[in-house]
Amino acid sequence: MKKQIAYLLVTHIPFTRDSSGTPVVDQLWGRDLMALAQSFGSVRVAAPEIASTDRFETWGPDAAPMPADSGVTFAGFPVIRSRRDLWKWPAIRAVLRREVRKAELVHSSNPFAPWLGLRYAHDLAVRSGKKTLLVVAEDFVDMLGWEWVRTGSSRLQRLRRAWQLRRLEKRVRAMAATASLTFLHTPAAVQRFRLAAANGIAIRQSLHEAADVITSEALQQRFAALKAGRPVRIAAACRHSGLKGLDMLVKAIGLLKERGIYVEASLYGRGSETEQLRALIRARGLIDQIELPGSISPGRPLYDTLSGFDLFAMVHRTTDFGRAFWDSMACGLPVIAFRTPAASDTVYDGLDGFITPLDDPQSLSEKIAQLHENRQLLVDAGRSARRRALDNTRTQWFAMRAQWVRDLFLNEPE
Repeated sequence: MKKQIAYLLVTHIPFTRDSSGTPVVDQLWGRDLMALAQSFGSVRVAAPEIASTDRFETWGPDAAPMPADSGVTFAGFPVIRSRRDLWKWPAIRAVLRREVRKAELVHSSNPFAPWLGLRYAHDLAVRSGKKTLLVVAEDFVDMLGWEWVRTGSSRLQRLRRAWQLRRLEKRVRAMAATASLTFLHTPAAVQRFRLAAANGIAIRQSLHEAADVITSEALQQRFAALKAGRPVRIAAACRHSGLKGLDMLVKAIGLLKERGIYVEASLYGRGSETEQLRALIRARGLIDQIELPGSISPGRPLYDTLSGFDLFAMVHRTTDFGRAFWDSMACGLPVIAFRTPAASDTVYDGLDGFITPLDDPQSLSEKIAQLHENRQLLVDAGRSARRRALDNTRTQWFAMRAQWVRDLFLNEPE
């Protein structure tokens, strides 16, 4: 029997509690936590705790209570929202000192603002001789450059934010250099931090299980309808913001319409630029071809919805590449993406997806036109995507992650 590891995960992702005291978390995050607990027997999470009377916002579509038998327990610490909350630091550090003292492994991630103790917990664990795991989930430098620095209201603010971002990158490099193990979660993170990490491993984390993957029979039915001549159906599912490139997809579909090529698209999600997208769709005369249906809940609702499409668009303009790629493969959908380091290292161009030049709606439209004319390309890529999904389930990846972590304790006494 494997020795159970006292596993502490320190995070900036908040939680709250319902009226019965049950922890409530972002639904996607909760699924990850439960998979982690299944790998290690139990997991302790130290995170900012939102008061039940305050508004609780999630980064995914929904929040959900953690099941009583999940194996996940929580230690809450005060929330820092601005510099005026610095007086809360002693209480935060007290919680982290207590939790790190009891842990054998301390897992942290790249410390987004407001820097809720992740660096402190990591450094304390290193000084205490604990094993440490750092997860760098994305190329946050590029992402924050788009979302935070670029949108500064003045030149002085942009300069200040750029300086803060450089400091954050320096912090993460220092954490990777001292971590027992660093998981680099995306190809872009590999490119940026692989040399800094003392012990780095590239991972491709998926959310789907084998049972979620579209059946070959259902896939064949979709292929038959596609070959019969119905319009190519394109799906996207992401936050509606400029860095996701959905405006480029709308412009590409507009170019196709000018050529007499009719395709249909559903842009799932919501965000700060939903109304701008809606206005662009109207301006290009595409309201009969492109819809904005809102968000989809993760898991079965997402897989059922995406399985009705032929192509999944991830035309992100950043170097980040999210887990929606795996979600699309589970539905037998090839991905079409802009050429970025992340996409180029994830999509097998021409095999299970297609890559086009960055920020180029003309080239994007040309590739879609090619797939409209040669539908066998979509069929072959869809089959390849399904095969790859079966080889990259969540259980398989969490098992590999768990083994890499357990390897850190190989020479430890039982």
